[in-house]
Amino acid sequence: MSPPPDRRPRLLIVDDNRDLSENLQDIFEPRGFVVRFTPSAREGLAMARAEGFDLAMVDVNLPDASGADLLPALRAASPLGEVVLITGHATLDSAVAAVRGGAFQYVVKPFKVDELVATVEAALRQGTLRREREALAQQLAASERRYRDVVESSKVLVVGIDSRGIMHLFNRRAAELTGLSPEEALGRSALDVLIPADSRERVQSHVRATLAGAPPGEFEAPLLVKDGRARTVRWHVVVASAERPTAKDEIAAYAVGTDVTDRRALERRAAEAEALAHMGTLAAGLAHEVRNPLNAALLQLHLLSRGIAKATTGERDPLLGRARIVEGELKRLERLLSDFLELARPRPMAREPIDLAELLEEVTAFQEPAAAAAGVRLVRRIGDARAVGDRERLKQVFHNLLVNAMEATPHGGVVTVSCHRGGDDPDATVTIADTGRGIPTGTLEKVFEPFFTTKEAGTGLGLSIVRQIVERHGGAIDLESAEGRGTRVTLSLPATGRSH
Repeated sequence: MSPPPDRRPRLLIVDDNRDLSENLQDIFEPRGFVVRFTPSAREGLAMARAEGFDLAMVDVNLPDASGADLLPALRAASPLGEVVLITGHATLDSAVAAVRGGAFQYVVKPFKVDELVATVEAALRQGTLRREREALAQQLAASERRYRDVVESSKVLVVGIDSRGIMHLFNRRAAELTGLSPEEALGRSALDVLIPADSRERVQSHVRATLAGAPPGEFEAPLLVKDGRARTVRWHVVVASAERPTAKDEIAAYAVGTDVTDRRALERRAAEAEALAHMGTLAAGLAHEVRNPLNAALLQLHLLSRGIAKATTGERDPLLGRARIVEGELKRLERLLSDFLELARPRPMAREPIDLAELLEEVTAFQEPAAAAAGVRLVRRIGDARAVGDRERLKQVFHNLLVNAMEATPHGGVVTVSCHRGGDDPDATVTIADTGRGIPTGTLEKVFEPFFTTKEAGTGLGLSIVRQIVERHGGAIDLESAEGRGTRVTLSLPATGRSH
């Protein structure tokens, strides 16, 4: 076990007068000092660098240098030590040099022992205060580093704002989620950068209430991100300290946010699944009762149309037109019933190897005439990719998505169908992108909900069925859209037969 370090103050004497140095040693060693002395500037500097000092007493006139010139090097060698210059020939120039060099005191020989001891004790007290300040500064810096590490490594967003709402802290999670670097965010308004225009007034009222002394509360608000995708964040705003900030750029409050987008999506999906379970029970009971009169109505309408065809020309055409309208509505009702049953009580899935490239070529070839008639150009970027699943169900998915893309694309627009498998990833990726009108942010969150539709004659079940089929294959569907720039739907389908 090593002995404890010697905490006695260290006194370094740099003076070529050996008798004076020994006298000083006799004076200060009994007072608890560890005294070292040397006759030259070179040796004194070497000793200071090797051992350090709490106080150095340096003669102004040394054989190899001026004490005033040595002073900066000594201070650099032991930054927390103090230096006292001693001389028998005081001049104004040497005094000025001592002050500029940072000497604690300038002592003229001969000196009284009591006065010298008092000077040394005062120098030690100043050195002690300096070391304490340095230790506190280091502790503060270490505490700030720990605080920064906690904030930066946190999985929640942390944004520090001043009383004007300007950001002065933007942690790593906030940067990851928004796509903004701290340099892009700091110094800008948090409301303008992070919150959509239609939610800013509501968010600002929460922040103002908290700064005014209201108990911290939580609220949810949409978050603006660089890629245009909507995120939902649950915010908790807390005041930075009990005292009001004195500087306008001092952090006044911290906004701590948790991304709940996926959680809210799961909650919606759970609610949908529960609703569909109830609808499935209802559908099973009603399907037979609805289909029988529906089929009977279609049959009677067909017979009625044949009777109308025998009428005179003037009466026949209007009646046939009305009959065709009724027939169209009955068939639409039949499709709605089929879609509803498919969603509520899906049939078992087939499990077979599927060449996705071949299937996509077949679907795009089938839709090519419709695209040409609408003035939409179909672009194929189809690479080799395979999956395991139900070929007819996936064909239904691709037809539905391709028709949606074509209907959303104006004359002269482009719909791109791509397919690939990346690297060692066994999953295949299918993308259908259009250059159409895009989907508003508020609508984007609802497109997969049953019965939600923006089409005048739509059932609102198509995309719900698409998502269900993809997920039953063990895959995932992702939809990105921006108004005026189009929509991109990406499907990830496993090639291993993994399913849910």
